[in-house]
Amino acid sequence: MEEKNELSESALALDRELRRFEDLAGQAARMKLDTEKALERATVALTKAAESQERIQGSVQRLVAAVGAAREKQDAGSRALMARAEEIANRRKEFAEVMQRMSALGRMAKEVQEALQAGPAALAGVQDRMQQIADEACSIVQAAQAKGMEDVARQAEVLQKQVLAGRNKLSLLTGTAKN
Repeated sequence: MEEKNELSESALALDRELRRFEDLAGQAARMKLDTEKALERATVALTKAAESQERIQGSVQRLVAAVGAAREKQDAGSRALMARAEEIANRRKEFAEVMQRMSALGRMAKEVQEALQAGPAALAGVQDRMQQIADEACSIVQAAQAKGMEDVARQAEVLQKQVLAGRNKLSLLTGTAKN
């Protein structure tokens, strides 16, 4: 914020000094040079105008420095913004990868559900398939937790528990309980 204040203050100081110079130069130009006193006043006005020019040069230098500082700050902000954009893109990619795995689990669960609805003849291998789903859900839980994706980890954990509970119920119904 200081650069912004410095920038605006420098611009205002330059503007004030330019106005002062214009007034002094205008006074010096309009003065009649017909008496000694008029010559003296014109000389004083001319001297003040020259001093004002020096102050203008200093104000211009401060303004240029303030513009440079503002540009550097903006460049640094742009670099930080680009780095953050890259970080967000990478994080989106990580989320997409985990969510693809979750989607694959959903497809696997649908296949198991369809097999269960098809009747006893289609039950062969369903328990093993359910265990694969539970194992993959556990793997997703671990991956999501390692990447700080707590909501995805919770979803995968809920799915894992549901599938294991379903597998256990199926085992009880079919008499093929696994230890």
